[in-house]
Amino acid sequence: MKKYFYILLIFLFLLAGGVIFAQTDTARITADTTRLAGDTTNLNQNRQEELLLENSLEDTEDSKLLDYLDNLRRNPFDLNTVTQVDLESIPYVNSILAKNIIEYRGKIKMFQSKRELMYVEGMNERLYDILKVYIVVRNSSLDFLEDESGKITKENRRRGIRLAKNLEIRYRSRFQQDMQTKEGYLSGDYPGTKAKIYNQLNFVYDKSKFILEGNLTIEKDPGETSLTDFSSGYLELKTKGFLKNLVAGDYSLTFGQGLGMWSNLGFSKGSESVDPVKKKGYGINSYSSANESQFFRGAAADLNYKNLDLILFYSNNYFDASVDTTLDEVSSFYFDGYHRTISEKNRRNSAKEQLFGGRTVFSKDNIRLGMTYWTSKFSKVIGADSSRQLYNFAGDKANMLSFDYDFIYRNINLYGEFARSQSGAVAGIAAMQFSFSKLANLVFLYRAYPEDFSPVHSFGFGEKNGNTQNEAGFYSGINLMPFKGLEINAYYDQFKFPYRSYSDPVSIQGNDFLANVMWAVSKDLAINFRYKNENKEDTRTVQDEFGRDIKLIDNRNQMNFRFGFDYDISDRIRVRSRYDYVFVKYDLFGGNNKGNMFFTDLRFVPLRGLTFSTRFIYFDTEDYDSRLYEYEEDIRGVMSNLGLYGKGTRWYVMAKFKPYGFLEVSAKYAKTYMDGAKTIGSGNDLIHTDINDKLNVGMEIFF
Repeated sequence: MKKYFYILLIFLFLLAGGVIFAQTDTARITADTTRLAGDTTNLNQNRQEELLLENSLEDTEDSKLLDYLDNLRRNPFDLNTVTQVDLESIPYVNSILAKNIIEYRGKIKMFQSKRELMYVEGMNERLYDILKVYIVVRNSSLDFLEDESGKITKENRRRGIRLAKNLEIRYRSRFQQDMQTKEGYLSGDYPGTKAKIYNQLNFVYDKSKFILEGNLTIEKDPGETSLTDFSSGYLELKTKGFLKNLVAGDYSLTFGQGLGMWSNLGFSKGSESVDPVKKKGYGINSYSSANESQFFRGAAADLNYKNLDLILFYSNNYFDASVDTTLDEVSSFYFDGYHRTISEKNRRNSAKEQLFGGRTVFSKDNIRLGMTYWTSKFSKVIGADSSRQLYNFAGDKANMLSFDYDFIYRNINLYGEFARSQSGAVAGIAAMQFSFSKLANLVFLYRAYPEDFSPVHSFGFGEKNGNTQNEAGFYSGINLMPFKGLEINAYYDQFKFPYRSYSDPVSIQGNDFLANVMWAVSKDLAINFRYKNENKEDTRTVQDEFGRDIKLIDNRNQMNFRFGFDYDISDRIRVRSRYDYVFVKYDLFGGNNKGNMFFTDLRFVPLRGLTFSTRFIYFDTEDYDSRLYEYEEDIRGVMSNLGLYGKGTRWYVMAKFKPYGFLEVSAKYAKTYMDGAKTIGSGNDLIHTDINDKLNVGMEIFF
């Protein structure tokens, strides 16, 4: 695999040299006197969101990332008022492109149509197709919008009719249920019903000088007895004055590159090799997800004066944990949010964290500097659990000090962060990104997270995303568009875990290479090819000559191959097929295994307002070690990124019906057959059959 590394590095540095010395100066952007015509945005397309979410690190249906993308769709940014920071919060929009858009707007004074973005340096058709879903030109009479029901209207009327002027109210409800009865219900360990029930009420009052938003979310998981087992809410005020943002209730914080503070999850390495590498710290985010962890409960404010922002935050929030009653210490944490069995109920809200801190951000032109400090106190001592990383946080007090930077010069973006935890150890990440017109984007990133860096609220980029500890690595990635319709993404990541841990008795290392080719053969046909190869040392338990279990290091090599295509037969019919193959090889102690998966699906609009989709999946893997993932369409607000293993088939049918602009009803039924299996699952989740099926029903109303 080293040859891939050298080939890629040589190519990257050669191209980077061309970027650095290219005579591209985005400051010379001039407005064309011939203005482009308008455009029609179809909200029923979600291909790029699927590409992002299939690389999500969240193994949960209640995805904060999905909620965030959905909120961007519902509340698009106005191109004539949007800031560079807001543009950077849109997926696939890097800092250099965001800067170029703002500079172009300064030249033309005002966008007449969002199609004018095609004049911006670095913009191409693919990026534009992604971006146009999340933006609007409020005063445009040229742009049109085709909603999920197929109705076409002028986009400056996007928000439609409301109960009251400037007020929008949204109500969302979901019902999800496994059709088979699990062992926990038969034994009585799960006293509640099998249904997962979710309800959310959200309002936005939008005036010219301020926006007031409120949200209430309640949810009951399967097996729980109370419909309000989890409840969450907030009030948020946004203004254009000194008080930029104020949230009371539940919120999350995302700063810098995730070393000092990052309470959301993020994207992993994947088919998009450049833009998702950079974390986009949004600052204060109101929290509307049903995920029962990774958020704060209290208040946060963002105060702005000219080029300076001051963010203050306070939280006093409970969390689920197992408590050693003898020592009165927290022995382990739980983030699944389940409160069904007696043990799960006993650990509910058994400890809490009181946290406060602040952040200052200086922004001027193309320079952004930030500094963050926070300190927290736990109600119980966090014990030193030997089953976790040796240097994991222990004690009842934690703190963090970090400094982050983001600098843009022409077509170069330098960014990074350094953070010091309460242990005294300093972690760092530094990156350099280049944008070479419409031809290529490149990124080089180095991270160093010492073994004794013991973070509590960090989520830095890395092989072990979110651990932000005991890792060093160098990542290089390229996004190349040699000609119209062809896009190549590739990365090489070399990493090392320098210090031993509980699972790995010695230092281990590895490397990861991916190449993804997307070819838009025509407007209606796209072909995708992906190759991934990862070498990684792995600790395995084997028997010695005396029959004793010992731990030894083996090299694990995993090769993934994917081929697929999307074909739009017409505006109303889309066909998609994909084949995946995986082979896992161990160098020393055997255990090689392989797997493959094939699916084909059909999505069509038989009637105006009705969208119907179905998929058939065949999978055959020799072990859980060779599992394969497939991202599925689901009802509003639910993310399905399933890992399939064993041998079997799966199919689903789904329908979305939007008879009116303010009402959408959706339903999905999915069934999985496991060939030759007598049971599925284990413990309380054991099913005494070879079939696992599920029904999801959702409704959304806009007032």
